[in-house]
Amino acid sequence: MQTDTILEVEREYAYPRGTVFRAFTEPQALAQWFAPTGWHVVPESVELDPRLGGRLRHTKVRDDDPDVTWVVDGVYTEVFYPDVLVTRQRISGVKGIDASRPVELRVEFTRTGTDNTILRIIQGPYTEEAAHDYSDGWESILDHLDSYLRDQEGGRA
Repeated sequence: MQTDTILEVEREYAYPRGTVFRAFTEPQALAQWFAPTGWHVVPESVELDPRLGGRLRHTKVRDDDPDVTWVVDGVYTEVFYPDVLVTRQRISGVKGIDASRPVELRVEFTRTGTDNTILRIIQGPYTEEAAHDYSDGWESILDHLDSYLRDQEGGRA
């Protein structure tokens, strides 16, 4: 199986770039929203040190079967507040992803208008099938981010 596919997901949020960036860089925030529907992040598993060479680690658990987990373990290779975060990571427990082969996650935060942010996720390489499945997962995760931001901002959207 060829692992040569890069997934890209983009979403616009009605929140300032710094607010969206912090949701990715504060452990207690990330633990609240950073899992697809049917999964949750184990809050105690979240390690974030968003600086060059810092660590990113967390565990996701399937809600209906706690024996099924995903573990993400990575290192920040680029951090430019509040514009971009890049990690090189190994992901275990996900069908179609070889945990021995690192993937890169690039998250771009672009200001648009006065207080809006375009969030762009670029991740891979994956097999074509895994990229499709993981892209669907990102859409769900970004829905959860929207709900989290709305709750944090008191209903603003």
